[in-house]
Amino acid sequence: MASIMKPSDQPWFHDPLSILGLFQGVIIWAVMAFFISLEVAWISLACGGMIGIFLWLTALGYQRYGVARFTIYGIILNAGLSSYSAWVAFL
Repeated sequence: MASIMKPSDQPWFHDPLSILGLFQGVIIWAVMAFFISLEVAWISLACGGMIGIFLWLTALGYQRYGVARFTIYGIILNAGLSSYSAWVAFL
């Protein structure tokens, strides 16, 4: 018989929600940097941060703690990329 794995039993890279949480802010920043400009992409922190916080709260509500952890990592990645864009834009 095949065993049924719980979402917490599988590695994070097999969980699409963990990947979404990790890369959602990075994707928003990259799209803004590519299609608008690198100097304007610092505003992606507001978009990615808000989406990330709501995704984090939803993951906590469904007790998907791995997804919540990777969403926080994604918010931090987005903050780093946005800080770089702000540095390029304002210095």
